[in-house]
This record gives sequence, structure tokens and C-alpha cells, in this order.
Amino acid sequence: MEILQQESKIGFQSLRFDIKRIPDTEVIERGLYNSLADSTGAIREMCSHILNAGGKRVRPLLVLYSGLVFSEVNEELIHASVAAELIHMASLVHDDIIDHADIRRNRPSINKIWGNQFAVLCGDYLFAKAFGSLAGNRLIKSMDFMVEAIENMCHGEILQADDKFNYGVTLKKYYERIAKKTAIFLKCCCKSGAAAVGAGEVEVHILGQYGLNLGYAFQIIDDIMDFCGNCETMGKPKYEDLSQGNITLPVILLLNDKRYGDWVRAMIINRDFNDVTTGELINVMNESGSIGRSFKIALSHIQKAKYYLRLLPQSQSTMFLDSLADMLQARVN
Repeated sequence: MEILQQESKIGFQSLRFDIKRIPDTEVIERGLYNSLADSTGAIREMCSHILNAGGKRVRPLLVLYSGLVFSEVNEELIHASVAAELIHMASLVHDDIIDHADIRRNRPSINKIWGNQFAVLCGDYLFAKAFGSLAGNRLIKSMDFMVEAIENMCHGEILQADDKFNYGVTLKKYYERIAKKTAIFLKCCCKSGAAAVGAGEVEVHILGQYGLNLGYAFQIIDDIMDFCGNCETMGKPKYEDLSQGNITLPVILLLNDKRYGDWVRAMIINRDFNDVTTGELINVMNESGSIGRSFKIALSHIQKAKYYLRLLPQSQSTMFLDSLADMLQARVN
């Protein structure tokens, strides 16, 4: 709340003449604080809690640097970038309600502190702020892409809910789910940034394909980390997906393994997810190679993402986007 009070004096009017001299991440942070500075009461406290939790800001950076491939930084591009992060924040608040999650980024979730009713309204408020900014700045194409992203995220959540504890889920169904839940949003962020600065349809499409493949890799690696990641780094407990019935790529590959498929199916049917069985599961995943194969699939999407970048004029901005793919690869290694 204190940070919001301090930042409420910073508006896009005051950034207009200094915008090119402010580091990109700081521009995004200032934009976020500015967009929420007029909030009051419990909404203000919840927004402050979310902002102070930080985050990688992957989505607004994708918007920003996709635009910078073709143009210098401007206010429209920053508004589009901030809107993408507000939408991401809103989706996380709603996700935590759906998943009954108590922790987000190593801090108590909004629903844990304020309850589900306030959390739903907080997420709605963030959505409203995002679209208010896009509409107010006439970023119609960016708005269209964000609508596409939200529609798919909602559909993806429903697909995931329908498939809970479904040990018969196919790779095709899994890809459909992660596309809708994650990859299409990253695709739309890239397209939003390019469209906000007037890039052509071909260039917008190329950046969209970069974002889509980055999104596939991002989600697959996140699914792997649910089994072998560090809780503190992830900001959430391990084995959360499995305990909630979300069957992800490492488990799907294991289910299709003749040696271990029946054992995993029995575990899912009985919902037998304690410390002993999950420990055995990790051992079996390593022995069968399902973790390693999942990583290889993620790497293939990282390479595809980097391929699409090579179709664009090379610059510091494409180098930055390439480095985001390298950061994902570093998690694999």
C-alpha cells in the first residue's frame, strides 16, 4: 500500500519526456503502479499485495520487446505491456481460488488473506483496469489479442477441470490444454506488442509463432518442475498438479510406458499421493526417462521459438527475446 501511495504521483504524462532513459523493467513497474494508483480500500491493499510479490514480468516484456523489434519505445507500447501483466495478475488470482491455493510467489494468496469473494472481485478489477487502459488508448488490435488470450485461458481451465484424474488423457489433449492455458497468451502478448507499433501481418504472425512455442516450452518445463523443482524458487508446493488431478506430460509419458503404466494408473485411481508414493514416482520417472523425454520436447519448442526470431530483422530486441528462450533452456540444464 505504501508503494502504491508513493507511485501514485507517477503518471504517463510525467514519463512522456523521460521514457527512453528509464530501464525497461522499471517502466513496466511504474506503469503497473500508475494504473492501480487510484484504487482505494481493500482493493488497494490487495493490489499492493500482488505488486509487492513481484514476478518475472515475462508477459509485459514479451509485449514490449516484440514492439521494440520495429519501433522505439512509446507510451502505447507501455500501455499494451502493462495491460498484459494486469491480465496475468487477474488470472493468477482467479486460478488460486479455483485451486484452493494458499501460497503464491512464496506469499499468502489473495484468497487466503481476504477470502474468495474479495479475491474474485480483485481479479475482476484487474481485468477491468487492463481493458480500460487498452480502450482508453485505442489499442484495438492489442485488445483483440488479449480477448483471444482470455477466452482461451477460460476454455483451458474448463478442459483441465474436465480431465482431472483422467489417466487416459492423450498428448493431443494435453497440448490443447497447455495451448489454451499458457501458450496462446504468450503468443498474443508478442502479437500485441508488434501490432501496437504498426508491424505488418507477416511480422505479427512470426512473433506470434515465437511466443506460441515459447509458451509450450514454458508450460512443459513448469509441469516438470512440479516434480523435481525447488519449492522456494517456484513459490508453490511440489506435486501440486498431481495431487489436484492435473495429468501433465511426465505422467502421460509414464502412463504409456509398459513397465510402469499400470502402477501409475493405480496411483491415480486411488489418489494415493503421499510422501512415500511421490518419492517412488520421481524414481520411476527418472528410471523410465519420462522426465528426460519431457525436457527434450520442451527443448524442441525452444529451438522452434528461436528459429522464428531468425526470420526477423536482427537487433538488440530480437537478442533479448532470444535470451528469454535461453533462460528457459537454462532451467532444463
